[in-house]
Amino acid sequence: MFDTFAEYVDWQWSVNSWTKQDSPAAAINHYLAAARTGANGGAGTAFAWLCYGVRNEPAAVRLYQQTREALGDEALYAAVLKAAGRREPDFTEAGVHLLWQAFSSPLSLTSATSLWATGRTSAGTAAVEAMYVLTAGQSHNASACQLYRSCLASDAARLFALAREQVSLFTAGGLDHPYLKGQGAGAHSLRDQVPSVVAAASPGGVS
Repeated sequence: MFDTFAEYVDWQWSVNSWTKQDSPAAAINHYLAAARTGANGGAGTAFAWLCYGVRNEPAAVRLYQQTREALGDEALYAAVLKAAGRREPDFTEAGVHLLWQAFSSPLSLTSATSLWATGRTSAGTAAVEAMYVLTAGQSHNASACQLYRSCLASDAARLFALAREQVSLFTAGGLDHPYLKGQGAGAHSLRDQVPSVVAAASPGGVS
């Protein structure tokens, strides 16, 4: 049952951008907001949005309902954030995306790692929010999001350890981007990619 659930959810992630209400992101956003505010009916609304994304597949809606009954809301949304279909985890590739994220969306990394630390020591939704915030830092990149979900399913602690490495470098001022020294993007270095000239200084070596 859970494998089929993950396949449906991965499909739902893959065909809908984060800006669409069909995306699982909308459901998780509602779930976390309700948890923070104590909103009446918030959990039900969040789940309704999750089902909305597969509204044309009655079998999927039934499976979602069965999965929620079996897992409860917190584990359900953790599973949603780990649904990656048949994508294999690749922590080296994930490290490349985390390096880009440290340059372009450092708040997503500092917030996610802080939430992850909280989630490991206390009850509540912090761990789910940590996974959501980390992945949201790549919301423009569906492939990177799927990769993160695969890595979270395989070894979430390892992915967050890589994220903490980038946060440590950011905190220490070790993320000195060449664009800020006047270097422009070349034909082989798009502005939304990690420039190769910083590869040697990056953790694990990025080529």
